[in-house]
Amino acid sequence: MKFLLSNVLSFSCLAAMCAVGLVMYPGLPESLPTQYDLDGGAGNYLPKQTVVLIMPLAYAASIAAINFMVRYSPNKFSMPNSQRAMDIIILGVGILLLSLHLGIMTSLGDGDIFQRYFSIGFASFLIVAGNVFGKTERNFIIGIRIPWTLASKENWRATHRFAGRLMVISGALLLFLSLYTASLLTTLGLNWLVVYAVYSFLFFLKNERAS
Repeated sequence: MKFLLSNVLSFSCLAAMCAVGLVMYPGLPESLPTQYDLDGGAGNYLPKQTVVLIMPLAYAASIAAINFMVRYSPNKFSMPNSQRAMDIIILGVGILLLSLHLGIMTSLGDGDIFQRYFSIGFASFLIVAGNVFGKTERNFIIGIRIPWTLASKENWRATHRFAGRLMVISGALLLFLSLYTASLLTTLGLNWLVVYAVYSFLFFLKNERAS
C-alpha cells in the first residue's frame, strides 16, 4: 500500500496533538471542562492528565480501526479503489480532533473560544472529506449507510457525490461564518443528513419507475 501525503499529514495531526499536550500541560489547571452547551456554559470537567491524552488516543484508535476494517471488509463490500479517499477522510477527522484538542486546552471555561475552534475544525472536516466523499465505494464503515445506498452501487455513488458537494459548500460557508460568530447553532444548522437521505430515496424512486 502506498504511503500517501494524506498519511503523512494524518500522522502530523497526531504528532501535533501530542506536542500541544506536552507544551501546554504544565500551565493547565488540575481539571478542565470538555463540554459546552449551546449557550457556552461549561461542564463535564476532567483531570488534565486525561484531557491531554484523550484526543491523541481517540485519533490513533480511529486510524487503526478504520484501516483494519477497510483491509478486512467482506468481499461484497470490499473497497479496492477507496483507500486514498478513506485516508483523506481520516485526515479530515484528524483536523477536527486537533481543533477540539486546542479548543479544550485554550478555552478554560470560555465557551466562545471552544465553539470557534469547533466550528473551524468541523468546517475543515467538511471541506476535506467532502472533496473525496463521492469517490468512496459501498461499505459499512464511512458514508451515508441507509437502505437505498447499501442496496445499489449507483445510488451510493450518486448520493455521495451529491453529499460531497454539499459538504464542501457547507464547510466553506461555516468557515466564513465562524469568523463572525462562535455559536454552535451555526454548526448544527448546517447538518444535511436529512437532505442526503431524501436525495437517496428520490434517486431510488426514479430508478424504480424507470425499470
